[in-house]
Amino acid sequence: METLRNDAMAIPADRLLSALEERIARKRAVLEERDRTLGKDRIHISSYMENIGWPELFDYDMNRFYADPAFAFETDLRQRIFWLDNSLDDDVPGLGMGATVGMYFDITLFGQEVTHTRIGVPEFGHHPIADRPDLSLIPPVDFRTSGRMPVLLRRYETLRQISETRYGNKITIGFPEFGRGPLDVLVQLRGYESFVADTAERPQFVHDFLSRIVAERVRWNRERRRYLGIPEPAEPTTRIDDDWVNVPFISPAIFREFVLPAYRQIAASEGKVVGFHTCGILAPLARDLIEVFPGIQTLDISPWNDFEQLDAMLDPKIGFWLPIKNTVVLTGTPAQHRELLERVARVGRRRKVGTCAAAIVRLHDTYEENLSRMNAFIRLARKIFAENKG
Repeated sequence: METLRNDAMAIPADRLLSALEERIARKRAVLEERDRTLGKDRIHISSYMENIGWPELFDYDMNRFYADPAFAFETDLRQRIFWLDNSLDDDVPGLGMGATVGMYFDITLFGQEVTHTRIGVPEFGHHPIADRPDLSLIPPVDFRTSGRMPVLLRRYETLRQISETRYGNKITIGFPEFGRGPLDVLVQLRGYESFVADTAERPQFVHDFLSRIVAERVRWNRERRRYLGIPEPAEPTTRIDDDWVNVPFISPAIFREFVLPAYRQIAASEGKVVGFHTCGILAPLARDLIEVFPGIQTLDISPWNDFEQLDAMLDPKIGFWLPIKNTVVLTGTPAQHRELLERVARVGRRRKVGTCAAAIVRLHDTYEENLSRMNAFIRLARKIFAENKG
């Protein structure tokens, strides 16, 4: 078992940036050597710790992370250093840091409260529209005042100030985009069972609700660009992350009747959709999706899909992002890993593919064992991808 390197937890705060820069330089040298020996066009392997894993490993309350920008800044740097010290993946974290108040800030724009447990599990409050199908219960979205926006804006400005005063502006602070798809928002606010009933009993309400969410998304993203001073792009592109696009929870018929018109509205308003993510099963909907988004460049293919089926269905010009279930990475046998990775490699001979040892948590007794298993998986993946390169 590999020994866990915990230096990141003890580095003095005023040394964090230089320590991170040193590790980034070393990692880049490693990747340059991999490029020379394995090829720049190889299947790249990523990895990451699930957000609910970090609080336990570093012993902090996620609520403090979201409430205290200075603590969050320092903790973010320590976590990057830790991952560079302990993961054998192909990733190089840059010197950018995102301002965040939680993964579901966009849900709060529509009037739903989202809180977090100590380890960061989101807990969703009750929205009145769950009880009554009335769009007047959805307040107009205001970029500066809706939901968690006041906290997010303060956090962004504070992180920028910390970067300037403590780190010489070397850390670039990013501001989140509204990338969440309208189906995610609707189901979260209304509730899944009510949504399904609505498609049969009040279909116009569903159309109007989805259209309203899209309009608010479009307006919010436009206000974001104004706030950040970003000019309107000449050829705008966007992406959609919509985890409720998941058969059998929604049927192909529901997808075509209700979701696709909303997606067309996004494409017409925000530009060419080049990336799409769902954690759900996509195959029965994939051709419809590509038809409405002909400019798609990358599809996130969740591990619950048959990626070889999708490979046979779709144009090889479309890249696949193929994350591997953490339970498979952390509990699978070498033989099971080899069989799966050989399948990934075969798809990688036909189209651009990236893969990921995803959402690592403490599934075993210690993080040493978890990360040792993850790195064993990464080593095997690199070996198999090299052996099966077309």
